Amino acid sequence: MVWYSLKIGNWSIRYTPLNPIIKEYPSCNKDGKLLKKVAGRFESGYFIDEKGNKYDTAFKLINGKPYAKLQKTKETSNYKEVDINEVEDLLQERVYLAECNELLNELTNSEKSLKFGFTNGNGFKVYKAYIYPSKIYKGYLFMSLGTTQISEIIKEINEVKKEKKKLAEIDISLQGINRAKIEELITI
Repeated sequence: MVWYSLKIGNWSIRYTPLNPIIKEYPSCNKDGKLLKKVAGRFESGYFIDEKGNKYDTAFKLINGKPYAKLQKTKETSNYKEVDINEVEDLLQERVYLAECNELLNELTNSEKSLKFGFTNGNGFKVYKAYIYPSKIYKGYLFMSLGTTQISEIIKEINEVKKEKKKLAEIDISLQGINRAKIEELITI
């Protein structure tokens, strides 16, 4: 994790980017055998298995089974109503303007948002999606997509800080120990 410095007026700030946690799946053939990608130079890339067999297309091995690319989400009945403040914990990777007056009115009155799974299709990236009424732009509905909650990243940062603090304490205790001199260990 890289921290940068920024001076704003009299305040000295340290900041670090919050990057989404990316989940990668290994490539495989239709039988679930792992494949290695070979990048093409002037031709299209391809995949090979351990025996050197060539494949133009690959699947992803998810939970031990091969899967083809996802299709774009066009319909879902698997959603839940959550507190609108939960949207602020999402590391937003994409934001869309949405239209549905009935939903806008219902979510505005209940101060809730809808949470569901979403994919843009043609790949394996699945987002957490929230549809919510804007706090700033009254009368507008937004849909935000992300893969990571900010609280997950902050938890990870805090764990790294604790580890650094422990290492600093160990280093300080080591500095308090006298080091042996060569003359004490060997006679010349």
